Amino acid sequence: MPLTIESLLNRLQKNYGSNLLHILNGQAMYERIHAWSLTDRGSFVPFNEAMCSHAATETIFSDAFNALRAAGHGVTPEEYARITLVPLQPLFETSHDCIALWFGDDMFCQINLLTLLAYLRQRSYTGRIVFLMIKESTTTGDIAETELPDLDYEDLYRKTLIQREAVEVPQFPVLSEGIKRYLTYRAQDNEITAYIRAHQNLPQNELLQRLFREFAHYGLGDTQYLSLIRAMET
Repeated sequence: MPLTIESLLNRLQKNYGSNLLHILNGQAMYERIHAWSLTDRGSFVPFNEAMCSHAATETIFSDAFNALRAAGHGVTPEEYARITLVPLQPLFETSHDCIALWFGDDMFCQINLLTLLAYLRQRSYTGRIVFLMIKESTTTGDIAETELPDLDYEDLYRKTLIQREAVEVPQFPVLSEGIKRYLTYRAQDNEITAYIRAHQNLPQNELLQRLFREFAHYGLGDTQYLSLIRAMET
């Protein structure tokens, strides 16, 4: 277990006690925390979403939002609830003095982060929000508590995910870069589709491995890449 993570958790627990909610970047990170036996340092929940893919609505976690996200992922509303919403019940049902958001600096993570920041703005959350920027390979211990500028994240979410407008966020460079990459990714023709087109003769597994290496800054998984590959085959 990275010592930086343990010391950080100790400090957060000292400051906020048990009234602290950690929202983690997906199920894999959640399982690592469990494996490290750290779940006594607060409440930990995974955000099992990929907000960079598919459509969304303006009001986050509304019935319309949940139905649209389920349809985009190709699952039933019940499956979406089980995978994404049920793990987030502590966020929906319990008041917390502090919420720690554990997300990486790639595009995938930054769009998920933006969604949660916008949601907290929509529900008028007044507690402390801590952004813990962490690499996916957490065994390196690369983690930093990053200052969250006071921005209208609800408006940024609306402009980015609903209206698909290009916005600059100089006060928050990592988010600004994530938004830029998101808009590139959602364009019909982009650097990823160009790479796939140029290497479409490769076996699928080899192509996937190359995509993971070449476009690590996007943070996409095999689900997103396979969707692009299949769309280009039709």
